[in-house]
Amino acid sequence: MKKLLLYGFSGLLLLLTSCVQTPTEDNAIGVNEKGIALINAGKYEEALQAFLKAIKNPVLTKKSKGTIYRNIAITYNQLEKTDSAIHFSTLAAKCYKKNSFNYLVNAADVDLLRGKTDVALAKLLRAADLEPDEMSVNNTLGLIYMGEYDAAHTDLDKALQYNLTAFETNGGRIIEEVLARNYYNMENYTKAALHYEHLIQNYPDMISYSLNMGMTKHKLKMTKEAEQLFDFVLTKDSSYKETIDIFKEHN
Repeated sequence: MKKLLLYGFSGLLLLLTSCVQTPTEDNAIGVNEKGIALINAGKYEEALQAFLKAIKNPVLTKKSKGTIYRNIAITYNQLEKTDSAIHFSTLAAKCYKKNSFNYLVNAADVDLLRGKTDVALAKLLRAADLEPDEMSVNNTLGLIYMGEYDAAHTDLDKALQYNLTAFETNGGRIIEEVLARNYYNMENYTKAALHYEHLIQNYPDMISYSLNMGMTKHKLKMTKEAEQLFDFVLTKDSSYKETIDIFKEHN
């Protein structure tokens, strides 16, 4: 069966900022931004090469290294290479003072990748106390309370609070996808559809969004529109057929 979503730590890609603004640092910023654009377009292998190129810059500050290491870890996670994601998340954490916000967030990523959800949650709650409106920590906490790492932590109402804070801070693709998914889980299909529609408009090549919209339309009893979306998905990627058939069988 085709996987609908790739789980793992929620990693949100981070931009680089440079205080020094030397030409070589500016080059790293440009390469990092290229990597972000590539991963947002679903081109993970190309994004990885961009980030690996950026990290070779010899004049990067520790903070800049931490940012790029995190982006490398996120990309490896998207490629389902967990060991590499753990390695680079560990390197990212080491770039920051222990128990600082960035240290806690990256260390929590390592815990999540190793299946230590309780340990990660404790770190993330401490990080949220330090920076309550920061997007990545809110997004990760939302995922934890959506039960995507350990069903024992599922609390969809609590998750929604974090989802919305992350979305209001920065309504990027990954954040909006998580918010839409939680609305779907909460059976608020109307709001889920609004977000999937926005995602499809902005990322038409991400076929999974059309699939999720089809499932949402089916839940809304909009059968004709759902079937049109399912047909569109299958014309783009026939490997989704089993996923769609199983969904229809149980819905």
